[in-house]
Amino acid sequence: MRRNLRPNLPEADGNAMSTSALPEALYEDIVRQDCVIFAGAGVTTEGGHDSKRTFYDRVKHRCKYPANQGSPSFPALMQYFCDGVDGGQRNRLIREAIAHIESFSVTGEMHREATDFPTALAEIPYFDRVVTTNWDPFLEQSLGVLVPMVEDRDLAFWDDNRRQVLKIHGCITRPYTLVATRNDYETCMKQSPLIFNKLRDLMATKTFIFVGYSMRDSDFLLILDEIIDALGTIRKLAYSLDPEPTAEKARRGKARRIQVIKATGLAFLTELRRRLEEQDLIPRREFLGFLSSERRRIVGLHLRMNQGENGGIASAMYQDGLLHALEDVLAHTSLGKKAEDFHKYLRECETDLRNMVQEKDIIEIAYLSGWREVFGRFCERTKTPIPPYFHPRKLTPISRYIKG
Repeated sequence: MRRNLRPNLPEADGNAMSTSALPEALYEDIVRQDCVIFAGAGVTTEGGHDSKRTFYDRVKHRCKYPANQGSPSFPALMQYFCDGVDGGQRNRLIREAIAHIESFSVTGEMHREATDFPTALAEIPYFDRVVTTNWDPFLEQSLGVLVPMVEDRDLAFWDDNRRQVLKIHGCITRPYTLVATRNDYETCMKQSPLIFNKLRDLMATKTFIFVGYSMRDSDFLLILDEIIDALGTIRKLAYSLDPEPTAEKARRGKARRIQVIKATGLAFLTELRRRLEEQDLIPRREFLGFLSSERRRIVGLHLRMNQGENGGIASAMYQDGLLHALEDVLAHTSLGKKAEDFHKYLRECETDLRNMVQEKDIIEIAYLSGWREVFGRFCERTKTPIPPYFHPRKLTPISRYIKG
């Protein structure tokens, strides 16, 4: 449970949505953990303010696509590139994709833009299924998912009790899996039947929320239409987040029972987080900020601690427990752990502490007391200074150092 991670608390999105824009029925589905996020490239690499940075425009420029032929569909453009630049091969296209995604992987503004939404999403504990057509790895990295479901054989490691990311168009870390060209789109469902069966199952049983996605991918729409035909009016209503909805988008959505919500992905998550904080289903940002400041204060005291006497050793071990527990709390909240998880950790810690008291192990008692102090305060949302020292005889946290 010991980590050296720091909390990541992104600022609220400037394009805020109104409270009424989050339908009550959708909010209830989210809290029941009954929703799936369907993420398009607009929430990572293709959602920046500079449209000329998109992979589509990059490829169009590289292959010198005729200006008088307008704007082809994404798979048609990719096919044109492969046929015209690489003799029908996909190697050069994949190299372009790798270079494009790598440009977002280094620390800086582009990386922040590509990870803002995934980072905010990770902090919401009620989303444990994400489907994406994205090739980049930013969603699974932010969500703490080591093995996304990309190929049929990956489904052997599907775990209903953990977050899962289903990547239906491949992943850049496995270049051979990318679905890009018209030929790829025509064959991907046959090449990965189990992946698409999993998508069908999710679509038939969960409420889908589309974000950063134009709802134009032919393979996805084929499956959606299958579900519509099979379930008809008893199919769950889906939602699409769109900061600039049009009558045409609303018409396309209505035809497939998809309700359009005027909001960016970050604005939606900001409003959702506000609602969850009000009900104390997740900790407030101010409280997490308080814990971060307490951690910095205790680090300073810990570095100055004299461990050459009993009181110093006990307090140093107690502070170790405090710091490790604070790191764990902040790391787990950034990865969307729920309140019941923290209460479980607290119960386990109290059990271990009682055992150490019986064994009269002062070092372990001090260390576990630090863990209990932090997790107890976190579960109760106690916002008062954490006692930074430990009494070696009374075996209790104290505010002032006792040499003893």
